Amino acid sequence: MKGEEKARVPVHVITGFLGVGKTTAINQLMANKPEGERWALVVNEFGQIGVDGSLLEADDDIRVKEIPGGCICCALGLTLSVTLVNLLQKYKPDRLLIEPTGLGHPAGIIDVLTGEQFAEFVSLHPLITLVDPRQLEDPRILANETFQDQISLADILVFNKIDLASQQQLDQALERAKQFFPPKLGLLACEQGQLPLSVLEPAEQLLYQQQTIHKSETHQTSQASLLKPTSGLEFLAWPEPGQPVCQAGEGQGAYSSGWVFHRDDAFDEDGLYQWIDQQKGLLRLKGVFRVGSREWRSFNQVGNELVVQPMAYRRDSRLEIISEQPLNAQQMEKELLALTYKPSPATLFD
Repeated sequence: MKGEEKARVPVHVITGFLGVGKTTAINQLMANKPEGERWALVVNEFGQIGVDGSLLEADDDIRVKEIPGGCICCALGLTLSVTLVNLLQKYKPDRLLIEPTGLGHPAGIIDVLTGEQFAEFVSLHPLITLVDPRQLEDPRILANETFQDQISLADILVFNKIDLASQQQLDQALERAKQFFPPKLGLLACEQGQLPLSVLEPAEQLLYQQQTIHKSETHQTSQASLLKPTSGLEFLAWPEPGQPVCQAGEGQGAYSSGWVFHRDDAFDEDGLYQWIDQQKGLLRLKGVFRVGSREWRSFNQVGNELVVQPMAYRRDSRLEIISEQPLNAQQMEKELLALTYKPSPATLFD
């Protein structure tokens, strides 16, 4: 693909577990497409015979391309790449939507879109994950690794089908979602997949468009509204590579410092372990770090106990520290930046 002097194509990955209403939500978005814009949609089904593609409403300004017979998140990664190249070169869309199978791990799609092949041509916008609030009461779904990854990856978490959920189920789902770390850029509640076009804004815009609404109003309305998550630090700026955003505070005898690093800043994993071990007097440490081209880790320490786990999250690297002693945030940031490096670009064959 040869580059052109034009803006990169916005790409939106819309995911969610089986039966959550992704196709309905995408149809709603396409029905409200601004006049004159050309949209393309790539839809993937796990089965060999595609059905979803026939349920999506295409027209002269909307091109639908179906990839049946497996998961484009992993086994069909090369097929996804070829499909994207053809759409970008021949159809030249103003916007591209991707609907993976409900059984897929969308982290692989994000790695492809942000890898060397496409980074110059597309702009990955916040990932949208749809959830039926009633699913959060099903232990089998909660224990499913794919479901967990879809929740982790979500930048915007949408509770769909709220007309079928009880008020208690919706309240519990929203309260649970507000405690996620890292916090979501936005939470939504809607029925029948009625998403506002604002979910297609870039992350920087969503930071300024978040608004708080009462849950009781959410349950009664048929229009989705953007909720502002309350967990974690609130940042008024978007980090640049090598230029993290920092926020510090104190209260009730404790001190806090937090940083958000650009997703292109990867960290030396061994160095992180050593750095964390050197920090004394911490009440709590929690963070998510990129440690390779396609590897991310969550760090959670209370007292002297540190738990490190793989994580599907991809938006940025971030760290929150709470201490009983004042923190030298400037020195800590300098030490953290010394642990960063630019990873080799991810490829389809990593």
